Amino acid sequence: MLASASFAGCADVFVPSETLAHNEGEHTIVMYLLADNNLSSSIYQNALDAEMGMVGASPAVRLVIYLDRADKTELYEVRYLPYGAGGEHIRSCKTLKTYPKQTSTKPEIMQQVLEDVKRLAPSKSYGLVVTGHGSGWFPTPSSGTSYDNQKAYPVDGGAEYLFPHSTLEEPRTRFMGYDQDESDGGAPVRSYISTEDMVKGLQPIHFDYIIFDACFMSSVEFLYAMRHSADYLVASPVEVMACGLPYCEIVGNLASTEHNISNICDVAMEVYMRDNNFSYEKSLALAVVDCSKLDALADAVGAVYRAVGGIDPLQTIGQRVDRSQVQHLDRMYRPAFYDLRDFVCQLAGQEHKALYEQFLEALDGAIVHSLHTEQIFSLGQSDMLGYNYDYLDPIRESGLSLCGLNTYIPFAEAPLTSSLYMQTLWAKKIYSAQ
Repeated sequence: MLASASFAGCADVFVPSETLAHNEGEHTIVMYLLADNNLSSSIYQNALDAEMGMVGASPAVRLVIYLDRADKTELYEVRYLPYGAGGEHIRSCKTLKTYPKQTSTKPEIMQQVLEDVKRLAPSKSYGLVVTGHGSGWFPTPSSGTSYDNQKAYPVDGGAEYLFPHSTLEEPRTRFMGYDQDESDGGAPVRSYISTEDMVKGLQPIHFDYIIFDACFMSSVEFLYAMRHSADYLVASPVEVMACGLPYCEIVGNLASTEHNISNICDVAMEVYMRDNNFSYEKSLALAVVDCSKLDALADAVGAVYRAVGGIDPLQTIGQRVDRSQVQHLDRMYRPAFYDLRDFVCQLAGQEHKALYEQFLEALDGAIVHSLHTEQIFSLGQSDMLGYNYDYLDPIRESGLSLCGLNTYIPFAEAPLTSSLYMQTLWAKKIYSAQ
């Protein structure tokens, strides 16, 4: 049921110290949970599972959870302390801070929460988990274009529909935000956080790793913008099921003194494939990305673009590549997310084979580890995934092959989206790098 690819590098991030200051942890796992939305029940369960992952954890490892839900928002720490002589543990929960109703997708709120984490849970190192909805690099809906507003809604009979929130049930997948914003005193509105604002929001702490438990966040455009926020980034290039990641096992791994961030993909896959109670849909794709190698990857992609004359992306690139032949990863009527390796392969062609080989070397350096199931939710071809619609392109006969990163291909028919894409740091780099 699964295909995997491993790359050089082990991404070790936890080295125990001999001495700690008063109230200081060795490593703190921070969870920033956006649960004031339609994923609330799943995210509550994520928090409970993460707590259970602390059973037997090193006492120098902390779990701090920021949980924004409809009724209250708080920052709390959970430990499981040894109890009795039979190896039992008892839950210890400490509320670090309660917050008034606030919009957690605002960068100043995220900054304040992380400052509170530093002050109330000091640690030698930090890792971060962000959950909620996500749509890669795509702008917030207020920009006039968003993945969510363009999504094709799959229905029986293979008909094509755009996705109106007011009339159709939302698909049970994760896409960054949203938070129900009631700060204006009126009816709740959905508040999202842009890529740029997330970078600002994360400034108080440089993380060993950040895990994005949301759809399409292994977007090369998004991750490139995040490259100075952490050493390693973990994300999915495709849709993520509503249940998210298996945090009992993941936090248990991260809380070990011998943990290795590369193992997170394998741990998650094992649970997905084994446990039908956790996820009936056997759809998962994850990648671990080394942030220090993303500039080299951008240079390699930029070299291919320049070689094919990619000065005007809407003309040269669009004419050079038939997007319908590139492996897409979503259910939009016009796909927005494509496999980066497949796109660059077709862009380079045989004429620029040497540059493509250089790109592959840079890609292998950037992606520490990646894996995926044989089928994914957006291209489901079996009853296990619940979707089988005629208008969706079938998986190729050779099978699904994903590198772990998705990318956007600008095209003239979507001028607003393409113009916003060209404002991303990634696009500016690959189209102008010398």
